Amino acid sequence: MLAPLARRAASFLFPSRCLACDAGFVERLWQGGVCDACWSAIPPLAAPRCARCDEALPGAEADARCGRCLLDPPAFDALRAAAPYAGSARRILLAFKFRGADYLAERLAGAMSARLPSPDADEVVAVPATARRRRERGYHPAALLAAALARHLDRPHRSARLRKVRETERQSLVPAARRTANVRRAFAVEGTPASRVLLVDDVATSGATARECAARLRAAGAERVVVWCFARASRTDVFDPETGP
Repeated sequence: MLAPLARRAASFLFPSRCLACDAGFVERLWQGGVCDACWSAIPPLAAPRCARCDEALPGAEADARCGRCLLDPPAFDALRAAAPYAGSARRILLAFKFRGADYLAERLAGAMSARLPSPDADEVVAVPATARRRRERGYHPAALLAAALARHLDRPHRSARLRKVRETERQSLVPAARRTANVRRAFAVEGTPASRVLLVDDVATSGATARECAARLRAAGAERVVVWCFARASRTDVFDPETGP
């Protein structure tokens, strides 16, 4: 008797149709509004990839670095992602970012911690958003991911370590050549960061935001910065302005 009642109650509180594929039904509670088929279909990142920024490098040797990282090494030691920005990974992430599915953070963080090697980190920090952007969306995806990852990894979450101090254009709407300038000096560090920092964002594309945040953290005293993202897009990918990262 209780199980049917629970399912009926859940239909009012949680989406029954999968937010990612809009076809499958979410049968189990607390699965984050996404069906098991979509979670199971999250694709792996294809190798080889840049050893520094995780950009796809078709035909390259293992441990190779992309041209950008060779010519202009980033302040972070490594950027790693759990999945490519494609297939069900892209659809789940879009639901998380643009459809109000903030409750996806825990399961996304679980996928990241399962797919990525345990980081040498003393604190977890999120790529920040401005207060205006947080108000518009109602939440900040990267901050929710960072908090969930801190729980999974049993590391302290420093929610106020990084601040965004000026508004920027959405990176997905800015040409690749201008993305570095768009975020230059847009972030500030509060206090002294730990020696080893895990910097968290939901998706990486050009890497400009991660580079700028890592540079600020290193300038403030961090000795090592590793970046984790749920998804890694290629710098050559084209995004829909309404649904891009």
